[in-house]
Amino acid sequence: MAAELGPLVAPGTTHLPDLDSKSLQARMDDVLAAVKGGDRMVVHILSHGFLDGGRASDLMIAATDTLHPEHDDVRETAFAVRDFLSKADRKAGHLLLLLDVCHGGGALDWTTHIKYTRRQIFVIAACPPDEQAWSGRFSEAVCEVLSGVVRGHKGIDPRERFVRLTWFRDELHRTLINLCKKANLPEQEVAYSKLEGLRTEFLLNPWFREDHAEVYELDNYWRLQDFMAGVHPALDIGHYLSKASGRHDVDPADGVSLFSGREDQLVKVADWLSDGAEHGTLCVVTGSPGVGKSALLGAVVCCTQTQLAKVMHSTLVQQITPSARPEQRRLVAAVHARQMTLADTMDSIGAQLDLKQPTGGWSSQQLVGAVASLSDEPLIVVDGLDEATDRVQITVELLLPLAEQVFPDGPRSRACQLLVGVRPHWDQLPQLAATVFGGSQLLVDLDAADRGQLQQDLETYVERLLYETDTYASERKLRGRIARTVAERVVGSSHGGEFLKAQMAAQSLAQAAPLTEEAVDAAVAEMPMTFASLLEGQLTDERTHPWARRIMTALAFGKGSGMPAHLLPQVAAGLPPACDAPGREDVDAVLTGMSFYLRRDVDPSYGTTLYRLFHQELVDHLRASARELPDPQGLRDTGDAS
Repeated sequence: MAAELGPLVAPGTTHLPDLDSKSLQARMDDVLAAVKGGDRMVVHILSHGFLDGGRASDLMIAATDTLHPEHDDVRETAFAVRDFLSKADRKAGHLLLLLDVCHGGGALDWTTHIKYTRRQIFVIAACPPDEQAWSGRFSEAVCEVLSGVVRGHKGIDPRERFVRLTWFRDELHRTLINLCKKANLPEQEVAYSKLEGLRTEFLLNPWFREDHAEVYELDNYWRLQDFMAGVHPALDIGHYLSKASGRHDVDPADGVSLFSGREDQLVKVADWLSDGAEHGTLCVVTGSPGVGKSALLGAVVCCTQTQLAKVMHSTLVQQITPSARPEQRRLVAAVHARQMTLADTMDSIGAQLDLKQPTGGWSSQQLVGAVASLSDEPLIVVDGLDEATDRVQITVELLLPLAEQVFPDGPRSRACQLLVGVRPHWDQLPQLAATVFGGSQLLVDLDAADRGQLQQDLETYVERLLYETDTYASERKLRGRIARTVAERVVGSSHGGEFLKAQMAAQSLAQAAPLTEEAVDAAVAEMPMTFASLLEGQLTDERTHPWARRIMTALAFGKGSGMPAHLLPQVAAGLPPACDAPGREDVDAVLTGMSFYLRRDVDPSYGTTLYRLFHQELVDHLRASARELPDPQGLRDTGDAS
């Protein structure tokens, strides 16, 4: 236990075995003094526990010389947990007490009366007050969980400096239940203090990275770009960076961004940003799925948000033509509205603009007034409005009032500049359509772009993508031939989603066997040109992990920001026809191998990484095809996949 806990606590651990009652009391007095002095202490006790007088609140822990519980002087030879916790309460520091003793849940009684917002004492025990703890299995489970944290657990997000106790508690409970099942013994239930909503900073996350470049070097740059949380916690950096980059993986030392094309449209937006009075307060960027709306908005956010612009100066900002490059702004709020409510959207905007939230939360009128009262005019960016849960309420109650707020006699004429990305689903948002097509606002329609220019932009984009692969990095002529052929196929076979289809096509070609110049035309001609069929090509490839289809389908049924990795085995196994659950190694392999199709977020309560599919068409396709899935064990046994 001391060895496993050592890397996760500072300044380290002390192991004190077989203490007599005086030594145990003296050590716990030292802990009490440290807590009184403001330290954070983690104490794990493995011993016998009993209830003095049968009262759950009077939990006693045995030392080597403890007398029988029925002895009159038992309190003089055993450690009284309630007395200790009562002395630790109201001290400057914090205490986490892990108890592997019978009736360990009795220690929780003292913590339940402490005012929730002031709670600094936390107990996680091996069992409830009326139950027994067996054979040190709680300690064994703690060791297994801590060992997983040190090795690098998929569930813990690298943006979290500390391991959340909510996650630790749940992972500990799952591990303990599994240990009991393996030993064919009755399940042992973990007991614990209330933890939700509190900052419980006891166990260090050894995989936390504060420096941006250090974060990216964990694996590769764009696959882990959404770990860059240093800009603002309310800003969905992963969404805007990945879209602006035009790719999903690149080493930071390369200084390469693959953003290309859409220069005419970006010039329009940059002009509107610098002098938007002529085109009104609102600029709407529209177009079909995958046509590049989010890429354009991502480039704007990376250029205008001061901290992002500094970080991305050499990799993105400098690569945009000066006439199309938006200038930095002091106040920028960027929201990725996918599956967000009106309250979520207002909270994010308010937080990014450092506005003080009213008691009870924002109303739309309060937020509009607060934005209008700012000394500088902010830029507010909302991408994926049509994918928001409350898209109509967000539009009618927040965005349009912000766009229509005017101040004839004030320090400035409007509350803000508002840049919105939305698919052309105008029947779902008629109020927005009326405002945009009324002529007073700027509309940038990416579907209306010149097809010849679009093909040139796609060719440049695909060539850059292929240059980053091991297969085609040194094959200049072949690379150009493939890029030209892919661009012609994408533009000629579909209208809408061209950049995303080109990216997925390049990804598919990079993972397939190397092409010869003679085979290019046939290979590209056979490529499907829908998002779903491009994904299908990956899922049916014999090199794809046998669990990939089930796990990706499980993710398609996730809600909100996504699904944590620990739920994937049960969900994947429960899809029809039901089968045995995959192991952690299978889940990790799929999340790594299929990362191109995934986006990540952080669960605000547990500090875990949430995974979701990056495009709604993939969600719809996998849900529709979930009626009858193959058995991964059968695939592995027959050798159909490796």
